Amino acid sequence: MDEPGALWRPSPHYFAGRRGERPRWIIVHGTAGFATAEEVVAFFQRPETEASTHYLIARDGRIFQLVREADAAWGNGAVSRGHDRWWRTISNPNYVTLSIEHHKLRRDNGDELTEAQKQASFLLIDHLCERHGIPRRRADAQGGITGHFSLDPQGRSYCPGPYPWDELFAYLARNGQSQAAGGIRPTPQMLSQPPDHTSTVADRDSVCVALRQQLEELREVAADFQRRLINAELELARLQGQEKPPGSRPPKR
Repeated sequence: MDEPGALWRPSPHYFAGRRGERPRWIIVHGTAGFATAEEVVAFFQRPETEASTHYLIARDGRIFQLVREADAAWGNGAVSRGHDRWWRTISNPNYVTLSIEHHKLRRDNGDELTEAQKQASFLLIDHLCERHGIPRRRADAQGGITGHFSLDPQGRSYCPGPYPWDELFAYLARNGQSQAAGGIRPTPQMLSQPPDHTSTVADRDSVCVALRQQLEELREVAADFQRRLINAELELARLQGQEKPPGSRPPKR
């Protein structure tokens, strides 16, 4: 697995190795139906489906990985009239994209993300940007993040449906600035020293900025651990629910 805490549910539908390309865009999808995230996973695993995405985010925030990031999932291949202009120069968009499905109950993708889904989505996208050098911004010819509608406005204008784009890019901007300024975190000695009244306003301001950045990073770490804990508890409950006592038989129908 590439994403810490993700549940590995491999799909057979991918191009191994990306034919020498690398991911430059992240494509956001909605499932447009299915009662559970597990049904979506099963759909992508069927031989006859011939479709997949790299990740699926359940409504409770669980993250499933179906295709390794080094390979090209079969989720973004159709390009239709009206697509964003940069796709016309790319022979197969699957080779240069990472794709994320979000489990949505409505066939028109009209439901909003749950809070757990939103937080998991933001965190995953931030990690993908970090791992692959993808720009933390709206997609353009050099890369970035967009929805399936960008490639196929004729057939997938409703995909992913409602998504908190403004919140996402604000989150990514804060995270990107925090990582860029990571070298000015205050040391324990700085935090334990009494105030120095001879210090300049600029010195105090720089410490305040560093403290705010440290708080933001700690909040993100706490949220990540909470999500991973929930994933582990849900998976344990699922596995325990499948256990049967020795010699048990299914009920007669």
